[in-house]
Amino acid sequence: MPYFSDIQTFVDCLDELFDKLSADPVIKEKALASKLIVHFIYNDPDGEVWIDCSGDDMKLMSGPQDLSADATLTMATDTAHKFWLGKLNLIKALTSGEIESEGSVPRMLKLLPVIKPAFKIYPEILTEKGLESIIDVS
Repeated sequence: MPYFSDIQTFVDCLDELFDKLSADPVIKEKALASKLIVHFIYNDPDGEVWIDCSGDDMKLMSGPQDLSADATLTMATDTAHKFWLGKLNLIKALTSGEIESEGSVPRMLKLLPVIKPAFKIYPEILTEKGLESIIDVS
């Protein structure tokens, strides 16, 4: 059984996470300097999220968008959840096919050190939302 029964709960957590990340001037500056647009396609439950750092603000949008992605990552929502908890080796997941990728993934990987604070913030958001039971994953 997936950690999230519906995609909207997961998206709400990501939305709050990106609000907090974009409030940090250092993270925001480095993310915006990348000019990246990344498209995430999730399954079980199904949904999609776009992160747009091509303008003056970091934007997280859900659902189909009229954008051209620099990189697209497709994965189970559970896989994304483990990533944001800091419990997923992204390189291993990419090479094993657990995460399928298209586009400029090397450019996107350069942002990993920038978003490292998310691994502390995301579990805090889950706890605030009463979802602490899904924090301990293997």
